[in-house]
Amino acid sequence: MADRTVLAAAGKTDFDLLIKDVRIVNVFNDTVTEGCIGLADGRIAYVGDYEEGMAASEIIDGGHSYAVPGFVDSHMHLESSMLTPDHFAARLLSLGTTTVCADPHEIANVSGKKGIEYLMEACRDLPLRLFMMAPSTIPSAPGFEGSGYAVDQKEMEELLSMEGIYGLGEVMDFNGVGNCEEHILSVVETARKTGCIMDGHVALLDGRRLQVFRASGIDSDHTVGTAEKLKEELALGFTVQGQLGKLNPEIVKAMNDAPVKARICLVTDDVPLNRLMKEGHLNHVVEKAIELGLDPLYAIRFATINGAVRLRCYDIGAIAPGMQADIQLMDDIRHPMPRLVISGGRKIAENGRIISKFPHLKVPSELYGTMHMETVAEEDLIIRCPVKKGFRGGSALFNIIGEDGVSVATRHIQKRLCLSEEKDGYALPDTEGLLRMAVFNRHGKKQHSLGLIEGMGTPKGAMAITYSHDAHNLSVFGGNERDMAICTNALIGSGGGLCAARDGEILDLIPLPVSGLLSEEDPEELLIQIEKLLSDCRDMGFSHRDLSSFFTLMALAVSPRIKLSDMGLVDVAHKSFLPLYEDIREDHIDNPTK
Repeated sequence: MADRTVLAAAGKTDFDLLIKDVRIVNVFNDTVTEGCIGLADGRIAYVGDYEEGMAASEIIDGGHSYAVPGFVDSHMHLESSMLTPDHFAARLLSLGTTTVCADPHEIANVSGKKGIEYLMEACRDLPLRLFMMAPSTIPSAPGFEGSGYAVDQKEMEELLSMEGIYGLGEVMDFNGVGNCEEHILSVVETARKTGCIMDGHVALLDGRRLQVFRASGIDSDHTVGTAEKLKEELALGFTVQGQLGKLNPEIVKAMNDAPVKARICLVTDDVPLNRLMKEGHLNHVVEKAIELGLDPLYAIRFATINGAVRLRCYDIGAIAPGMQADIQLMDDIRHPMPRLVISGGRKIAENGRIISKFPHLKVPSELYGTMHMETVAEEDLIIRCPVKKGFRGGSALFNIIGEDGVSVATRHIQKRLCLSEEKDGYALPDTEGLLRMAVFNRHGKKQHSLGLIEGMGTPKGAMAITYSHDAHNLSVFGGNERDMAICTNALIGSGGGLCAARDGEILDLIPLPVSGLLSEEDPEELLIQIEKLLSDCRDMGFSHRDLSSFFTLMALAVSPRIKLSDMGLVDVAHKSFLPLYEDIREDHIDNPTK
């Protein structure tokens, strides 16, 4: 016998839900038509004009609002919210995102398969449709950072065999692929043989090396930063996934003008809690893209059906008969804040509020206590240059991370810094005007590195964090060793999190006990704590426009151009280490030049 969706479409049985008087956005032909939508058994049965005699168990007056498909985020990391999956799903659904494709490489870097299994199990009974990828590049830069887990060909085979794993997570070792390195190519080939989807992170590749990346079978990229790169990747068959931080008027124009638009998506990638709670999720990316000039109907298409097709899910992402009933009603598609969200035919959220309870899965004990490092002393944070006995002062050439205080893309700076007289075989550099940074391995290896950042000034205190992409070692930033050590040791004791200190006193301590990444706190309460910490950091002199991203990304060894890992200063473009200092001279320079 035909199912109820088919019978309702034929008018032989009542709809479960009938939504009247709506302007329906058709993402197949970029049009808007007035009419009604009938739902049955969690699917869409009818889309069109209201006909006399149509009946339903429940009828909703849409009030001439827009009916838009639930947003489909085809590339993201749910751990960036620092929330457990139930809290995270509730927030996303209230904002109109009904489907996500999650790469759990954040928690996998710390807790391996146990972390992935927890996220999958915690999401299993939630009304948020979730596709989980197998993280491919752990650590993100092999040989350039230490992590708590590593993926090779054997591990990838095991990950892909796990129930619920959907495809290959973003391949971030783009240089390794471009250089045809056996380790990463064996991981990619293992996934390719299964026929699953494979996500990429291409960043600095173009020309012949970009073609090598595409030839491996990886066919998406969410790091496109220029219109020229977008056109090049579309011409090679990539699905280009535009994220908020990469959008600009030139890229948006190229999206509008693209002769074929089926392989352009809008995605979130990472959304820190303060942005998630105050600005939104994929709805915010859509709104900003429209503000930059993207045609509103293209923006809706790029955030719905295009993402669904990318995920090979042909029954979501559109309002049409037979599709899953994921629908949001909103007053203005240019400002896509839904007043009603329906997921799988169920009303989930109204006016930004969830109207049903979500199950909370108890966190496995193995995901607690992941700070495998010893207490840090102030001496561990002192930058010292070895010199000969009796050295009377001079200078050294330092390799420094250059920051503009706006983006997280850094540049390589070389600068001579004055050195003090020798004491106990070392000379100390004058770091006035520079921000100090240290990264400590927290996965059981006794190693850490020190660095300097220009463009951020010298703050009066310090801030430390264990949510530090992608290896999630402990990163600490500050203007003096005392406060830096206090923050570091506080996080060792708390099981991970965020900490700010000034003048020897802790101002803020926010535990993230689940793998040092996630909190079980209510999102509103956690937001209050994080907002206070960021405010205290600004008061101390941390001046970056987006402090959340700055703190979490300065240790990411695949993010251009220069970053600091637990193993040292990484030149990302050339895949090599840089010494912190070189060319020590006993020259008494008072005003060293760059």
